[in-house]
Amino acid sequence: MQQAVRSGINRRQFLKRVGAAAGATVLLGPLGRLTGYGQMQKVVRAALWQEPEGLNPFFFIQTASRIVRKRVLEGLFRIAPDGSVVPVLAAEVPTQQNGGISEDGKTITIKLKKGLVWSDGTPVTAQDVVFTWEVVMDDRNPVSSRAGYDLIEDMSTPDDTTVVMRFREVYAPFLTLFSVNHAVLPRHVFNGNTDLSQSPFNREPVVGTGPFKFVRWESGAFIELEKNPMYRGAPDKPLLDKLIYTIVPARETAIQQIKTGQVDAMWNLLESQIPEFQGLADVRLLNTPSANLEYLGLNLSDPRSQDPNNPGYTDPNKPHPILGDPAVREAIELAIDKQAIVDALFGGLTSVAVSPISPFHWANNPEIGPSEYNPDKAKQLLDEAGWTPGPGGVRVKDGVRMDLRIMTTTGDQIRLQTEQIIQRYLLEVGINLQIVNVPSAVLFSKNGPLQTGDYDIAEDTWGPDFDPADFLTILFHSNSLPPNGWNFFRINSPDIDKHIDLGNSAIGIEARKPHYQIAQKLILDTGAYIPLYNRSLIDAFRTNVKGVTEGGNPWDDFSWDAENWDV
Repeated sequence: MQQAVRSGINRRQFLKRVGAAAGATVLLGPLGRLTGYGQMQKVVRAALWQEPEGLNPFFFIQTASRIVRKRVLEGLFRIAPDGSVVPVLAAEVPTQQNGGISEDGKTITIKLKKGLVWSDGTPVTAQDVVFTWEVVMDDRNPVSSRAGYDLIEDMSTPDDTTVVMRFREVYAPFLTLFSVNHAVLPRHVFNGNTDLSQSPFNREPVVGTGPFKFVRWESGAFIELEKNPMYRGAPDKPLLDKLIYTIVPARETAIQQIKTGQVDAMWNLLESQIPEFQGLADVRLLNTPSANLEYLGLNLSDPRSQDPNNPGYTDPNKPHPILGDPAVREAIELAIDKQAIVDALFGGLTSVAVSPISPFHWANNPEIGPSEYNPDKAKQLLDEAGWTPGPGGVRVKDGVRMDLRIMTTTGDQIRLQTEQIIQRYLLEVGINLQIVNVPSAVLFSKNGPLQTGDYDIAEDTWGPDFDPADFLTILFHSNSLPPNGWNFFRINSPDIDKHIDLGNSAIGIEARKPHYQIAQKLILDTGAYIPLYNRSLIDAFRTNVKGVTEGGNPWDDFSWDAENWDV
């Protein structure tokens, strides 16, 4: 600033010139901003290489969406790094001992903390929780899932800080409702109108209870949050004035930007990229074990069909012309050398995945072992199923040629390389695979290929939270067939449904675990879900970003502790 004055430019001229493109603030660098009054602000820029489709917690399932919205919108509880449930808006975790859970387990009473306010100063009340349930159950809203909410028979509010939920049956994971990956919505913002299908709030949640407030979203560029002065935390929390998520086209772009200091933090590195950061004095990695894993999802329905009950979606009762054959699904897994993929792309820094729930998780089934790599057996299966080699070695049956599409998110070089390796493996057994990748916001859109069923094979990363109920129900239960949920495989198995339901209704981890373990085995038996490799949560930070929780949180998303960050 002194240099500008010495060169003959006064302070006002300086601010006007360099601030023209930045509006009311002047960008000095990733960690500092000057207000129009010359006061330094604490700013962290965090790179996301996927752009959210939206920020409503009940409409959008992308991890990128969760990362941003959970800084603004909060739930009743969240999961601590050790897996314990921590009250957020709730005053305490309900138990039978404190009167929060009835003797039959069907009535839950939740007390809110006293004095809670929304970021606009309006009091948070129990009516907000009831309103949120009504939004989820409003058929006009394109919610990702109603699992658990649809078991609530009624809700009442004896006073402004007490909510009573009465369930039709015991729902063991009730703590995940209105919390974890969901939130409580501000009733007053919508004047009590539960139809949020066209609400601007879905993209711009301007009122919340979190440590930050939504400011603006410039598509393809950034999402800006600022300190919420009404936040209930310590008087100085959050320590940052602004948290800005910069949108970049690829993971590799984010890596270059954090190395050069254009951003201060970045989300979601791969194990194979750890060596790139060794020896860098000004960047450190946070490597947290997780229950996430990379997998292939196979579409069991015919992409060309139309569901008469849900126009725009495929008919789950019409089998895929190729993948509808169980022998084909088995052959695809037999043809893929997963260990070779791990060795080639990750240098042995991760491991082959074997089940939807990883060994890291308490509900994992330890009796499930790795799949077999046997391309000769794959060819034999396809021969026996009537798929005979045709021109170019691509198999044909009844005039149907084995042409399939695989898709994942753009901007991920390792996923593209994984697809290319799988492409070569499948061609060796007579299956032609075309790579057709799309942006994350398209892939996971309610009108995207997974929801509508316009795909053959998809590659993605997903894993359960500490309570696996949501994960198993949303992905594999028949009640979650699109458009009602995210069972985009179109798996429809009464046995899988039964064991998920039994796991969700049993009391205590030891009683629930056996049902989830059986469900995992049954899911793998369908052949529609093919585990590839396990994933850790690996994020990068410039060393001048302070307050990041050592060890991370395997049950939460990047920047979950941003109210503690400082620079």
